[in-house]
Amino acid sequence: MIKTGIARYEYRHFIIFGSASEMAAVASECAADQGEFWTFHDAYYSGDRTLFARDGIIAFARETGLHLPTFETCLDGTEHLARIFAGQREAQSLGISGTPTVLVNGQRVGSSARSIIAAVESYRLDE
Repeated sequence: MIKTGIARYEYRHFIIFGSASEMAAVASECAADQGEFWTFHDAYYSGDRTLFARDGIIAFARETGLHLPTFETCLDGTEHLARIFAGQREAQSLGISGTPTVLVNGQRVGSSARSIIAAVESYRLDE
């Protein structure tokens, strides 16, 4: 078990499927503005492809209980795009070409919890 405060988890979007992935990334960030990032994130990875189209995203936002006028304004805006694209460029500069990719202290590790914990613990032993 890793103690609290020893590791930091950072999530970055990676646009794989063009405009559909871009809209999914923006939608999850707009949901994050209302405290529901992980709800949207987990829904996308559930395999429900309707969530890659605007109508499906809006329907899911409604089901999730988000404030729709705020969500739709955000979804149609550009507020989150600069950060999403900056993360994309950073990943590409690191040679990352797909998801999930996990880095511990700048080194790629497997994406399983066991691999991540082992890498963090190993890093701490090397300090």
